[in-house]
Amino acid sequence: MAATEPSLQTALLAAAMALPGLCLVTPIAHAETAPERGYVSFKVLDYLDSQPGAERIRVRAPALSALVPLGDQWSVSGTLITDSISGASPAYHDAAITPLRDFRRAVDASVTHYLPQGTWSLGVSHSKEADYLSRSVYGTGTRSNDSKNTIWNWGLAVSNDDITPLKPIQKLPSGAQTKQTVDLIAGVTQVLSPNDLVQINLGWSQNQGYLSDPYKRLDQRPDSRTRQTLQVRWNHHLEGSGATMRSAYRYFQDSWQIRAHTLDMEHIQPLGEQWKVSSIVRYYSQSAARFYVESDGKISPFGPRITPGLDHQSLDSRLSAFGAITLGFKLTHQLSRDTQIDLKLEHYEQRGRWAMGAGSANLLPFRARSLSWGLTHWF
Repeated sequence: MAATEPSLQTALLAAAMALPGLCLVTPIAHAETAPERGYVSFKVLDYLDSQPGAERIRVRAPALSALVPLGDQWSVSGTLITDSISGASPAYHDAAITPLRDFRRAVDASVTHYLPQGTWSLGVSHSKEADYLSRSVYGTGTRSNDSKNTIWNWGLAVSNDDITPLKPIQKLPSGAQTKQTVDLIAGVTQVLSPNDLVQINLGWSQNQGYLSDPYKRLDQRPDSRTRQTLQVRWNHHLEGSGATMRSAYRYFQDSWQIRAHTLDMEHIQPLGEQWKVSSIVRYYSQSAARFYVESDGKISPFGPRITPGLDHQSLDSRLSAFGAITLGFKLTHQLSRDTQIDLKLEHYEQRGRWAMGAGSANLLPFRARSLSWGLTHWF
């Protein structure tokens, strides 16, 4: 996968948000005491992407998650996700569309221990689809100072994946291919004032093993990839209107020479005691991987400019240089003290010319729509 969020990766990331073991993400504020109540949450994602004249991939992903307190020092949580994937995926650039259908089931379970000045969590996750099996273990921890105004966080995740392509386009070595991933994260959350909270996170990740896409033509990628990220988040509460502004910036770089920037802005506005409305704006830009093969507009349909003798090359447009804008809207309604429903709609669009620097040429505009709704009950 590239550093990007387009196409199928957008849907799978959205569906996986309830799985804490799949990525090491620390919330902007972390409770230092065990929750007094547990909850059960059911959410459904419906994702569809398209290009001019054609719909591509559709994902339907229901997710069931729960958290149960065990006394005043422990809690256990778990999530089950199933997603059905159908549609078509491009074999290279934005052309050569081929049919796609798959089904995935993922499960995650974790236990958390609450201490006077911190927490630690241990968890495992398992994800299985027709051609891909992923297993991971992870651990996270937090530590606060005496005033609880500063919280340090850290985490480690290790995963092992088996890839068994069903009908690969390119020739592969015999037997199942494997990939190993190590993720590290460390950061600090600081209370600046009664209305301001800031968090800084540093991340490092390494992939080792089979990283090519067997369903893409002429796709030969390096067998290792290291990634570094820097994320800064700021939450500001507006006393006059009762609203909250959430802003974030994320910088990404990797050994494939992709450099990416993400800017997030979210405005959360209460409407009385039972309703909240959120508006979301996100801008994303990335440079191309060093081995990405640009498309040639003189060749139909947007064929590649292949250079003989290259050890690594890819026609995957997710590795190209492009910019993207996401606009979102979320509505939350508190039905009662114990029950909440929410509805979220996002529209995503990317184009080569929207990149910060020189974007890749001769790629069709790409659009995606993500609709999700959820029901949460506390007990």
